[in-house]
Parts: sequence; C-alpha cells; structure tokens
Amino acid sequence: MEDLDRFRESGAIARKVREEACRMVREGVKAIEICEAVEEMIREHGAEPAFPCNIGINEVAAHYTPPPGDQLTIPPRSIVKIDLGVSLDGYLSDTAATVALSPDLEPMAEASRVVLHEAIKAMKPGVRVSEIGYVIQRTANALGFKTIGNLTGHEIKRYELHAGTTIPNIAVPYPGKLKEGHIYAVEPFLTTMKGAGEVVSMRLVTIFRVAGGRIKLRRLKPEERELLTKLSERFNGLPYTTRWINDFEKVRAIHERLVKIGRIQGYPVLVERRGEPVAQTEHTVLVTEKGAEVLT
Repeated sequence: MEDLDRFRESGAIARKVREEACRMVREGVKAIEICEAVEEMIREHGAEPAFPCNIGINEVAAHYTPPPGDQLTIPPRSIVKIDLGVSLDGYLSDTAATVALSPDLEPMAEASRVVLHEAIKAMKPGVRVSEIGYVIQRTANALGFKTIGNLTGHEIKRYELHAGTTIPNIAVPYPGKLKEGHIYAVEPFLTTMKGAGEVVSMRLVTIFRVAGGRIKLRRLKPEERELLTKLSERFNGLPYTTRWINDFEKVRAIHERLVKIGRIQGYPVLVERRGEPVAQTEHTVLVTEKGAEVLT
C-alpha cells in the first residue's frame, strides 16, 4: 500500500499543476513560459517532471516541448493540449488537458473529457483493454469526432512511464486485460471527422531519452561516454529536454552524435496527418477491486 500511496501523492501534485497550467493558456503567451512554469511548479511540490511538459497546438498531437530559446506563442483561436508528468522518487503520474481558445473548438475539447470519463467508468479488473478502446471510439463517434488510432494509453510502473500493457483508442483486437492494483494512463486523442485519425512524425525532435538496456560504453569516445553516463544517472531512463542541460551548446555536437548512433532516442513531434486539430484529455488511473480510482 505504501507504493500506491506514493502514486496517489504523485497524482495529486499532477492534478494541481495541470489546473494551474490550464489557467496560463492564453493567446500570445510564449509556449516556453508555460512549460517552464509547469516544470518549476512540479519541483516546488518536492517532485520532478516525469518528462518535459508537452504543449500541442492545433494539429500537433504529442511530443512537442519548446527547445531552448523557442519563440513560439499561443496563436488566436487555437486549441492547446498541455501534457505533464510527475515523478515522486520514481512514482509516476501522467495527465493532460485541452484548452480551446475558440468557441468552434470547445465541443471537441469537451468531447475528449466525456470520452475519458466513459472509458474510466468501464475500467475494472479483468476487462480487456480492447473493450476500453471500443468504448473510447464508440463514444467519440457518437459525439461527432474521430479517435486517433496510432496513439495509445499505457500502463505505468515505478520509473517506467510506458510499462507493458497498452490502452488502445480505437476498437481493435488488442492483447491484455486490466489488473487490480495496476496503474494505467488513459488518454483519448480526438480529431474531426475530416481528419485521418492518425498521426505522423515530423523531422523536429525536442524530447529525448537515453536508450534502454545496458549502456555499452567501451566503443564510445571519452566525451560521449561522460555525457551519456551523466544523462543516464540524472534522468534514470525518463525523457528529458535539452532545456534541462546546462551549457547545452557546449555538448550539442556530442549529443547529436549519440542520437545518430542510437544511444539516445529521440521522440519526433507528432501531428495529425491531414492537419486537423487534435484534443486530448488524460488521467492516471488505479484499477481497484470495485472499478477505477482516478489519481490525477
């Protein structure tokens, strides 16, 4: 139970920070100001970001965090996703919300909240994850929206943000059942019926992670070995942004080489394939004997 209580503490921090973050989303505000404020709020609560704060504007669905010196601002009449995570000694929580700055986009933002609510209502021990995907897609379609099929929810364990079981957002056969005492991030992504219902990768990469598995250092140059060791020790396998590396320009070339040879994994920015706007709402959920407890 101590572990579960720590996950609950992590979730409570994430909930408070998410609510504050949503109030910051206004036309003309710099994206980097929002993300850095979110990350600092998490630290002020005695935790660390589980990953860089993501801010997805309009067709950008996931994996964008502002790089150092970014000048991007929130455009007028846009739809903005804030996706944040909290690590409390490795006890993780993951949550997201959508803010619509146009009345035309508010129905999609609200639909993403309704879809998530219905998905959580269906969660209990023994339920197949494919059933959750069915509920998500059926509810979204009934509200006049399409789910994004190649983005999914995921199980969470200590220091493992994506741990095993996947929660689909469409009605497809998927292996796995929900288990009592296990924790899952459920995150429906919605787009318009004109959208492709899938995301594609941009060339832009602003989020990174030291590649999993044992780090083989022997074939690396001394400076590569030093940087990789520092990143591994500091982030403990969780994603990071180059904004968090002091004097990054001094090690940029080394970092780029490590990405090129696969020792560091990059997460490309993901956009809706037809350029349609995207909404996302996410909670971290504990499956209990009677159903589901929302931690965020």
